Amino acid sequence: MSQFNFNDYQKVVTKAQSGPATNSVKIGFFKLAPGAEALVRIDCSSLDSLKFATVHAPAFGKKFEGLGSGFTPVSCLNEVGSYSDSCPFCKAAAEGHEVVGKAAKKVYVQMLVSYKDASTGQWAAPLPVVWERPAGFSTELAAKLNNYGDLRKVLFKVTRIGAGKDTKYSFDYAMPAVFKPELVPEDFSAFDNFSINKHSYWEKSAEELQAYLDTGSFPAVEAKQVGPNEAAKAIVEQAGGEAKVEEALFGTAAPAPQPAPAPVATPVVEQPAPAPAEEKPVRNFSGFSF
Repeated sequence: MSQFNFNDYQKVVTKAQSGPATNSVKIGFFKLAPGAEALVRIDCSSLDSLKFATVHAPAFGKKFEGLGSGFTPVSCLNEVGSYSDSCPFCKAAAEGHEVVGKAAKKVYVQMLVSYKDASTGQWAAPLPVVWERPAGFSTELAAKLNNYGDLRKVLFKVTRIGAGKDTKYSFDYAMPAVFKPELVPEDFSAFDNFSINKHSYWEKSAEELQAYLDTGSFPAVEAKQVGPNEAAKAIVEQAGGEAKVEEALFGTAAPAPQPAPAPVATPVVEQPAPAPAEEKPVRNFSGFSF
């Protein structure tokens, strides 16, 4: 409901002012052209910090219709290491669906990357990215952890070799004497409050997956209807501050106080002098006359 009292308002204000700040930095994907090089710093202090998922990507050259990005994979509904018909996409892939690919295990590596400019040889400013790799890549990261410890404190040079399905990557320790550590500072704050499942793949229900198989397109997402109070709290969670609370609660930012209008002088209209009262004759009631 849209009505609220003072205590409700104070709770929203307190939550906005004390809640975590949102991160507006755009996280991209790691991409290298054939023969290109990059310096990377990996956001991995232990194997437990790695993010894994089992996903269905569209077949090569295909895309999932009805998604904002049709080439983005869709999360598999089966638990890792198991198979059942509870995931419509697993069943469809097993039957040879022309678009839905088989489930694949992936690891999503959070990194800071500085790309090398091929024309100048200069290293660009670092960017936060995610590198999607086959889950087996985690064994190479495990070896790097054994050799170098916390990977956040180490620079590596990555070079792409080949193209298409023949693509390979060399992944080498970047000697500090050659590659200055400050080229990619150890600052992973861009990944604060980052959720891989809202970035690298779609999460859909079994009903939505089946709808795609039945129609060839994912159903459109309907906007959830919420009342002003709920909408206000949602906005506040994303951008703190009382000014935002005002905007959330009332639909627009609270107007700034306006100065009181200057008094307008009322012109004095000269009124004509009143006419003298008419004199009436004085009657004498000292005696009686009949």
